[in-house]
Amino acid sequence: MDSAFLNPEFWRHLALNELIPYWYKNAPDKEYGGFYTNLSRIWEPLEPWSKYPAMISRHVFGFSVAYLLSGEDKYIDIAREGVDFLLEHAWDNLYGGWFDLLQRDGKPLETTKSIPLQLYTNVGLTMYYFTTGDSRVLPYICKSIGIQKTFGHDEEFGGYYQALNRDLSVLDSSKNKHAHYGYVGSLLLNLWLATRKDKILDWECELTDITLERMKDKENGWINGYMNSLDHRWEFSPYILDNNEYIHIGAQLTAALSFIRLYQQTGKKTYFEEALKLAEKTNKTGWDATGGGWIEMVEKKPPHRHAPFTLVQNWIQNYGCFLQLHLYHLTNNTEYLDRFIKSEEFWHRYIRDTEYGGIFAAVSPGGEPDSDDRKARPWRTSYHEMEHSLLNYLYLSAYLHKQPAVLYFKLDSDEPSKKFYISLFDDPSVRLTEVKVNGRPWQDFDPEERSLTLPEGKGYRVEAKFL
Repeated sequence: MDSAFLNPEFWRHLALNELIPYWYKNAPDKEYGGFYTNLSRIWEPLEPWSKYPAMISRHVFGFSVAYLLSGEDKYIDIAREGVDFLLEHAWDNLYGGWFDLLQRDGKPLETTKSIPLQLYTNVGLTMYYFTTGDSRVLPYICKSIGIQKTFGHDEEFGGYYQALNRDLSVLDSSKNKHAHYGYVGSLLLNLWLATRKDKILDWECELTDITLERMKDKENGWINGYMNSLDHRWEFSPYILDNNEYIHIGAQLTAALSFIRLYQQTGKKTYFEEALKLAEKTNKTGWDATGGGWIEMVEKKPPHRHAPFTLVQNWIQNYGCFLQLHLYHLTNNTEYLDRFIKSEEFWHRYIRDTEYGGIFAAVSPGGEPDSDDRKARPWRTSYHEMEHSLLNYLYLSAYLHKQPAVLYFKLDSDEPSKKFYISLFDDPSVRLTEVKVNGRPWQDFDPEERSLTLPEGKGYRVEAKFL
């Protein structure tokens, strides 16, 4: 197939020339630190000035990715400034956990600890740790996870709660996406790649098994827990509008991707079987084969008509594309590659903002921008678009073209001989083939483990190739 969207370098160029420069110029709050929560379509800062640690961390993710793709110091420097702001202001030194919301200057504004916000504060820090080896951040990630595994665990009915008060008592006992399969897909899979700790992989499996046992709709095969909900006893509450029950396609893509990636990390075929069933159902019902967009909501029951109010969300479009590349890699079925191309054509034609730069968070199925065209807002940062470019670059390089993918790291080693795991490929067949440290060939690496070992020191510039 001949398409620009199948060229890995297309996505590297897009990230570094059409996306991250706008965020680099406009997102940092140079007066108080961190990043602005709200930016207009033309990139002007907007009220309110309060800051979500989770959104700051999602920018840390975006700028860390920019460094992985470029090796340019300015990007990791901005990411580090975001990390410094989080460690200074966002962690609750009394009870532990990340505050949900801060004032512009970093003072706590909402001291609750809701799982979606805890989760995404750890997501960006994990990618920063992967890129730099900065030993400051991993203890915070692990402490946050420890709080969820203990205070957030329902000892009576199983599973994990949705939100805690500041003192870690239970605020919201419901059981939804972010505390289960969303926790795996957004955080734990990457954290395991960066650390290879068995206890992380074990918890990935535990949360996934709970998801399949408790959150799967036995009649229709959907995975519940986003827009619809479950209470602490696992009683289901549907999402109903105008007397119709709807299912969120983004949640299905999140779940299917999580199952596939966990299959690659563990080799457990059950996870792939579940992923394939859910993926086929979602591909048939959630994708507009005519227009190329991934629809936000569909009716729960056949014929699964698209919701009349539906949008094409940027993040859902991205995840639909990732799913197709994974399925193609595992099956060699070119139907998935064709769907990937058509999905990316829609993204490139409609979701990019060709007038003011960057992208729109959402458009109609016909390509009209959503009425809320802010470049940044709560849950809208550089995160998803940079993840989109990074993973397309990696997957197309290794899975489609069988050519090397190159990533850059700036690693600090605080031990005489420290091992770093530097692969973002879940598939163990992708090997680390070549390493340079400070511009010179480096031999102390393990191709199959995808790790390298460095002596004590700071700021090692690493160039790594994978195939």
